[in-house]
Amino acid sequence: MPQKSRSQKERAAAKRESGQYKAPVAPAPIETEAPNADSGLTLNVPSAPTRRSANAAALAHNAEPHFDYSYVYADLRRIALLAILCFGIMIAAAFYFNR
Repeated sequence: MPQKSRSQKERAAAKRESGQYKAPVAPAPIETEAPNADSGLTLNVPSAPTRRSANAAALAHNAEPHFDYSYVYADLRRIALLAILCFGIMIAAAFYFNR
């Protein structure tokens, strides 16, 4: 993935400061059955963390996130130009070698 430009970094910092950025929420740990007392093994299984209600409110407030895909468009444009150039070279070579 290409590096971010200065303007992209500044835009991301502004989003973080304004509160538009939502940090990813970790999934709850997998629950396992309690071990049998007669097996002789003891396991320390962490309890499930409680979910914050602020996350639900933040998701409901801004249901449709806005992503910046400007670097993707630049990469697609570069790939298209290379593809057109390669096809042009192939067509020119076909005419040249068919003589």
